[in-house]
Amino acid sequence: MFSDKLKELRMKKGISQEELSELLDVSRQSISRYENGSSQPDFDKLLLLSKYFEVSIDFLLDNTLKEKNSERIKFEGKNKITITSKIDGKVSSFYKFVLSPVMGKKDYHPEVLLMGVDGHSFWGDSTLMLGWYRDKADAEKELREILESMSQGKSVYDLQHCVTVRKRGFFDIEME
Repeated sequence: MFSDKLKELRMKKGISQEELSELLDVSRQSISRYENGSSQPDFDKLLLLSKYFEVSIDFLLDNTLKEKNSERIKFEGKNKITITSKIDGKVSSFYKFVLSPVMGKKDYHPEVLLMGVDGHSFWGDSTLMLGWYRDKADAEKELREILESMSQGKSVYDLQHCVTVRKRGFFDIEME
C-alpha cells in the first residue's frame, strides 16, 4: 500500500514529515494524510518522491510489483535510443524504461504510462513521460518494439501504439 511504503521509505531515510513536506512543497499535514492513507499525492509529487527515494512510481503505487520487476528494463552505456514524447513533444535519448499503471483508472482513461529514463542525478533517475496506453498489452508491445529497435542498433524510434489524451480534470482518450 502506498501509505505504508511512503512511511517506510521516509523512516529508512531518517527524515521527518516536516522535512519531506518541505521537499515536496506541501504541508506537514499532507504528508501525514499520505501516510495514513486518507489522501494521495498528485503525479508531480509522486515523481519527486520516486526520484528522492530512488524507487519507481510503480513500486510506490502497486502493491503487487517489486522494485526489480520485469517491466523495468535498463540499458547501460552506449545502448540508448532517441524518442519524441507524445505527451509534451520533448526529445531525448533513453537507456531505461518504466511502465507505470494509472491509479484510479476509469473506463475512458488510459491504463499505463510509459516513461523513459535519460539520466541520473542526486535526486534519482531523470524521467520523461513518453506516452499513454489504452491497456498493458499495448504498452508491452511498444516496449518490445523499442527494445528490438535498440538491439538492431537503431538510434531513433517513433512511438506507434500510444493513445492521444487531453486533460480536462481527468485524462480523456480522444477517439479517432
